Amino acid sequence: MAFERSDYATQPWQAGAHPLESKKPAALGRATLLRFLPGFTDPIWCENGHAGYVLEGSLRLELEDGAREVGAAEGFVVEPGTRHRAANPGAAPVVIFLATYEASAAAAS
Repeated sequence: MAFERSDYATQPWQAGAHPLESKKPAALGRATLLRFLPGFTDPIWCENGHAGYVLEGSLRLELEDGAREVGAAEGFVVEPGTRHRAANPGAAPVVIFLATYEASAAAAS
């Protein structure tokens, strides 16, 4: 069994895969603090499962059947296999805590 404590308050932001994305990943790789600047839209559709909590701003989750808005102090769950991507169409940065689990791992449990 592994345990990790992440000190997100002192950990520096790292560049993400997109120029408007930055992150503070946990070493074990399943939890991340993410920041999306205004104008961010992930070009890649994801099918992993996520549980998230919006700390600041308003996150837009684009799904194949439409978009959902999740605001500060709200949580969300995306089931594995659900195609989705994140966006920040607003004027302020969005900061979220995100836990990820892969579709294949969820099916095994």
